[in-house]
Amino acid sequence: MLLSLYLGFLLFAAMGGVMLWQPQYLTRVTGQELATPESRNEARAVYGGFGVGAALALFIALVWSPLRGGICLALGLALLGMAGGRGYSAWLERPTNNIIWALLGIEAVLGFLLIFQI
Repeated sequence: MLLSLYLGFLLFAAMGGVMLWQPQYLTRVTGQELATPESRNEARAVYGGFGVGAALALFIALVWSPLRGGICLALGLALLGMAGGRGYSAWLERPTNNIIWALLGIEAVLGFLLIFQI
């Protein structure tokens, strides 16, 4: 099977699960407190919901190969878009937290792995 499918499934499932359960975890990365119900709702929706949805899509790609190519392309492009946005923001703002660079690298590498179905 494809390494990127298993790796992506595990990473997205972990991110989605953690962010649905404990959205304040995001503050370790951003330094922004989630002090209102609306801010926690947004973190759960964007990071939690998307992560779970992506993990489900990758699971489907693992068990039903006719959809594998489309799922890999869509999620790979989404990850490259995230990495591009993160890189552009880092170029503009010069973040001090090194986790930003680690996330950028993970997003870019996994994005390429999915697109090329490695």
